Amino acid sequence: MRKAFGTGVAGLLVVLSAFAAAPAQTPFRDSGAVLFGTYCASCHGRNGLGDGPVAESLKTRPPNLTQLAKLNGGMFPAERTRRVIDGREAGMRAHGSIEMPVWGDAFIRREGLTDAAARARIDAIVRYLDAIQERTAH
Repeated sequence: MRKAFGTGVAGLLVVLSAFAAAPAQTPFRDSGAVLFGTYCASCHGRNGLGDGPVAESLKTRPPNLTQLAKLNGGMFPAERTRRVIDGREAGMRAHGSIEMPVWGDAFIRREGLTDAAARARIDAIVRYLDAIQERTAH
């Protein structure tokens, strides 16, 4: 019985060419949960509670990101959150302190993304943060 991709080097080349043809930014890789885990969890914690492994070493303790809606009258402040994460807007301090990266710049300069791709990543993180909000019952 012949394998679908062949065997040996020829089979490996077929598999590798399929991966090379795939877009660099897949939906899974750019999902808000994955992005949050990759870029935010070291400070904000896996669940956004502000208890990441480096939180204790920071000058300013990271906030509990599950409380943003509660602190905003029950409404998640999506646009403000987007601007804070991006950090490039005039007068906007990156995440409130110098210890936090300006993710808009970081995604473009360090990762080589376009402005649109950087904004898409930030939007995905914002949607994820909205999904993990602890909301009061009505």
